[in-house]
Amino acid sequence: MACKRNRSVALKEYLKTLGVDVNIGKTKARGNKGIFIGGQEKYRIDISKDLPDEKILPVICHEFAHFVHYTYDSSLKTLDFVFEDMTDENWEELVNITVKDIPKDFAANLYSKKDELNQEIKSIASEIKKSIPDFKISSPYKLIEKRIKAPVKYLLSYDRVRVLNQVYSIENLTVDFPELSKEEYLYIILKSKQRAVSRINSRIAKLNRYYNKPTELFARFCELYFTDKIKSQKIAPELTQRFNQIISSNNIPEFTGFSQVISKFA
Repeated sequence: MACKRNRSVALKEYLKTLGVDVNIGKTKARGNKGIFIGGQEKYRIDISKDLPDEKILPVICHEFAHFVHYTYDSSLKTLDFVFEDMTDENWEELVNITVKDIPKDFAANLYSKKDELNQEIKSIASEIKKSIPDFKISSPYKLIEKRIKAPVKYLLSYDRVRVLNQVYSIENLTVDFPELSKEEYLYIILKSKQRAVSRINSRIAKLNRYYNKPTELFARFCELYFTDKIKSQKIAPELTQRFNQIISSNNIPEFTGFSQVISKFA
């Protein structure tokens, strides 16, 4: 444990020589494991105080990669500063590292919930079709919507609304609006579940955008490279070899110095 703390202190001191302040365990890092904050003259890396000691090094490596990337290319949109001629195979290696690190339980729960909601939507639609044969999930059904008046009509667009001093919600639909027909009630519930699917789709799309950003792909590579070079060699052999050469030739001094500090504690 003392060795890990000493290593973190040594890395913190090294980054300080590069103009980067490192705060370990002082903040929640804006809800992340860690965060790199760029600036005109001063840079900062915050490591969340919620992280256990064994998780600190990977996060420092990750955020340090963002710092180096930013100093060489503030757009963070390409990896030309380190790998000028990336092949499709190189990109695949980076993606394979990312796939290894994706929080699978979280992603699986999203897809599982989406499938569950879609099944519920189909079931509700089938029930509505018993009395309205031409009903379709894919488009608003105006004949039902015209029958639904305020204030309940607001629940066609929102799960919870306040009208004057009264709050209405999907959860209390039958209590607040007992006059609704079966078809009207089911239609409102269906619209709510469709909104839930849309929110999940947005979260999945956001995850995909995040995990496929060049700077994130590279930071996860550095995280693996500096913490487990054997595994890095196994998953990304060509990029690992190229990065070995970059460090040994001192092409990017920041990485060479970082590697030297870590090697003292190997």
